[in-house]
Amino acid sequence: MDTTTAPATTESASALRLLALGGFLVLFLSLVLTGAAVLEDAIGDDGKAGVAAGAAFWALGLGTLAGLVAAVPPRSALAHDARKWSVALQYGLAVIAPVLALMD
Repeated sequence: MDTTTAPATTESASALRLLALGGFLVLFLSLVLTGAAVLEDAIGDDGKAGVAAGAAFWALGLGTLAGLVAAVPPRSALAHDARKWSVALQYGLAVIAPVLALMD
């Protein structure tokens, strides 16, 4: 029985690139939700953003960077697992940003 894994194909690299490009839309939606949460906190509370709001915007920036790492390099320059984890990190940071903003 052969237990070795097959190398990543062009289709899977292209699929991950498409997922990374779709992740930018998710990041934009997350930016809107994060901004709304921070503005609501600023209007309804003491008018100051806390540490969690700053961390939320940092998460969005890092998610954008992770998406660029997954989408831009050619197939030969980035391993399939690295591209896969970059896409997962992009979506994870997009989800956590509004949660951090709401915690503030």
